[in-house]
Amino acid sequence: MPNNTFMKKTITAFIILITSLTCSVSAQSQTISGLITDKNTSEPQAFVNIIIKGTTIGTTTGIDGKFTLEVDFGEKESITLQASFVGYGVQEITVLPTMKTVDFSMESTAIIGQEVVVSASRVSESIMEAPADIQKINAKEIQSASSGDYYQSLGNLKGIDIVTSSLGFKTVNMRGFNTTSPFRSVQFIDGMDNAAPGLNFPIGNLVGASELDIESIEIISGAASALYGANAFQGVVNMTTKDPFKYQGLDVMVKGGTQNYLNGDLRYAKVLGEKKKLAVKVTASYLSANDWVASDSTANLYGDIETELDLTKIVIEKQYDQTESEEDLADFAALNTYLGFYPAGYPGKLDVEAPGYMEAELVDPKVQNLKTGLGVYYNFTDSLKIHYLFRYGMGNTIYQGTNRYSLNNFSVIQNKVELSGKNWFVKGYTTNENTGKSYDLVFTAINISKEGIADYASDYLEQYFNTMEILTNDFDLEAEKWMADSSHKAAIIAAQNSWIGSDSEKFDSLYAAIIDNPDLQEGSKFLDKSSLQHVEGQYNFNWKAIDLIAGASFRRYNPQSYGTIFSDTLVNPGDTLTNGRNDPKAEYVDISSYEYGAYAQATKKILNDKLKLMGSMRVDKNKNYSVQYSPRASVGYSWKDHNFRISAQQAFRAPTLVNQYIFLDLGVIKLLGTLDGVNNLYTKDSGDEFLAWTDSTDVNGNFVGKIDPSILEPLSLDPVEPEQVKSLEIGYRGIIFKGFYADVSAYYNVYTNFIGRIRVYGLLNDSAVAGELSGVNAMLGHSAATETYEIVQYYGNAKTPVKTYGTAVGLVYYVKRNYKLKLNYTFSKIDTSGLDDDLIPGFNTPKHKINVGLEGKEVWKQLGFGINYKWTDSFFWQSSFGDGNVPSYKSVDLQLNYELNKYNSIARIGVANLLGQDRIEAYGAPTIGRFIYASMTYKIR
Repeated sequence: MPNNTFMKKTITAFIILITSLTCSVSAQSQTISGLITDKNTSEPQAFVNIIIKGTTIGTTTGIDGKFTLEVDFGEKESITLQASFVGYGVQEITVLPTMKTVDFSMESTAIIGQEVVVSASRVSESIMEAPADIQKINAKEIQSASSGDYYQSLGNLKGIDIVTSSLGFKTVNMRGFNTTSPFRSVQFIDGMDNAAPGLNFPIGNLVGASELDIESIEIISGAASALYGANAFQGVVNMTTKDPFKYQGLDVMVKGGTQNYLNGDLRYAKVLGEKKKLAVKVTASYLSANDWVASDSTANLYGDIETELDLTKIVIEKQYDQTESEEDLADFAALNTYLGFYPAGYPGKLDVEAPGYMEAELVDPKVQNLKTGLGVYYNFTDSLKIHYLFRYGMGNTIYQGTNRYSLNNFSVIQNKVELSGKNWFVKGYTTNENTGKSYDLVFTAINISKEGIADYASDYLEQYFNTMEILTNDFDLEAEKWMADSSHKAAIIAAQNSWIGSDSEKFDSLYAAIIDNPDLQEGSKFLDKSSLQHVEGQYNFNWKAIDLIAGASFRRYNPQSYGTIFSDTLVNPGDTLTNGRNDPKAEYVDISSYEYGAYAQATKKILNDKLKLMGSMRVDKNKNYSVQYSPRASVGYSWKDHNFRISAQQAFRAPTLVNQYIFLDLGVIKLLGTLDGVNNLYTKDSGDEFLAWTDSTDVNGNFVGKIDPSILEPLSLDPVEPEQVKSLEIGYRGIIFKGFYADVSAYYNVYTNFIGRIRVYGLLNDSAVAGELSGVNAMLGHSAATETYEIVQYYGNAKTPVKTYGTAVGLVYYVKRNYKLKLNYTFSKIDTSGLDDDLIPGFNTPKHKINVGLEGKEVWKQLGFGINYKWTDSFFWQSSFGDGNVPSYKSVDLQLNYELNKYNSIARIGVANLLGQDRIEAYGAPTIGRFIYASMTYKIR
């Protein structure tokens, strides 16, 4: 356990040190001022970004197009200033120490590839020279997404797949192994990890930034642990919101559409005070809609459980059931006396299958999402800044994991403070999760069906003996087999109406009680109030010979499920409430964890800055695991408008809290974490086969099986360890000819230690040993009264390496100034030769995917449009929820927009899935249909 006092002192000392370093060089700083104008019109350009190339130090122009910036040359003979703005090419000017004024003349350009990105190297650089497969979309592209949902439209980028669990829950995947729970990628919003602490993966845009406030989104495809640490295994999504100093005023957007869709966004930012050093920003967003329906009659039918009812046993035990009245006890005693003389009248055993319930019967279809944010920013100088951010998100939607879950009043709160200087920053943030009234749809149905089976048995027996009473002349005649057969037929017909209908009052009563009960034997609610705390710092050494950045981070996880999900069970099992549930105020087992790491990256340009060499190394340590190393090396070469790169890297994914600490008793199976090794097990397949043989009988009930101990396969599981991937990547970005831009990448990945689920038979008797006679006897001696084994699901690491490879091609061609044609193609493949390890997850990725888009602006006055065609190959989906085919689909999204300059407004109307071809993006996920929308955005500056 880390010493909190020591951590606080260390962080304080680090801040003092960084501040001292900043102050010590202030005497070498000087102020550069200038004016930025449009080259064609000579008009001043407001809100243009000016930064020192290779750093995050910068400022923006005011309304008059002027700027001032404090710069530090240090040992360098010169620095380079970059000016960038949407719709203009990036312009660079070399600045000497003798220069006091620098003016830019910005030229409108139609060529992308001039954007400035930060995520690839953690320093500002041209996207053309970035050493990774990175893509960027800006605020205008975000708000003009042809699908009407910018998050969904990320799937139109090359190499990016969106998986929809529901209208309100979508996840970004890249480089294969797609999932509804993207453990292998990270998502940042203003430098804060968007992962829910208990779930350990990004929760899409359920708790994110409002559409009006996003300035840009950068997406790295591929391993990125060298700079971003654990879980940046296959990619990074980095969202940056708008700086209130750059973007002031009030923005309002209202959007409506089919599915009873209503979305309202608001953003307000203001610079305060005469010195213009303080700024505030307030954002709010609310969404309400009817969800897409998951209606697969196989995948989305829940609670269709099967059981064997021992009706004879029920009848015998009824005569001793003290919950019955004295009259009923006497009747059952008399009935059992009669059946004792005439046993042919006993009802025997009966196999029953509940009809189950479709998902639509178990959940409110209304999706709701509320997001609010507050930012307070203060600039001590042009370079020394501090800001505080608060972000709150709450939603009602569906999430698909092992089961389908209704996230009801699910909320996440984030708080962040960041202090930054010319070439350094220190930040700290907290994330608090609350599952609210969330519940498991599958267990809701199962526990309603359990009650239904009890009703079925009761009604069945009532009709059975009513019929038997008639056939035996009020039990005066001897019961015969034909009478029992006739009674069974009558009972089956009568009991069919015994199931609890979803439109009944009893269903409503049971449903309300079950979704509020966290005991999965009777209920379906899950509790989670986990949290995390994160501290991070970085320093950029702008040396003349080499550029070096170094940083470190610390994160603490605090799981808190009150024993309902994780093994944070009661220290004293007797600390329960009157209703038998755990007391939330009691003491629970501490399963908190922490991780820390440090990284460094060196960059050197040679051959007149044409050849760029870069090397990175990150070292991470988790409380429960050994040190993990994430090296990365890349070489980039620039020749005119052509840029080539090659890189090799290693990344890792730490086991999640679920992998380590899950502790769920589902009745028929237990789900347990594998932080420690487990022994005394038999494989599930061998145990099933062994028991099937020992229980084999012929049509006459004669035993025809065998007892063959050699069938049983003993198993021991090692503690679950981090996953690893080694990746080789090559890429090209360049302007082939005027107006034609290409972005091509290819990769080859080798994965080891894949984390997967494994089901086993665990022996309960301490004296029973798997592989010995005592273990065989334990498998044979199991009964409802004496349990000698249990079925358990653990987590383990695959022994077989997995190889994947793919390529992505993105092309953009500008037709004159007003039109932009886009095309991208993605190829993804897994090498399946020799893959027979059940622990390896499903690849779940289309082999081929194509996107074609056309955008136009000012095609007639202020009219613009965007249209995108997408085709996705079919593929087979494998997950803990279920396996099945995801069919190929094609989709067309269209948007028309018109700028009402007189009213500072933009009107948009569009349709997603214009062709109306219903699709699913994962097995068991909802069917997505056509969506028509319209929106109006109003700006007051």
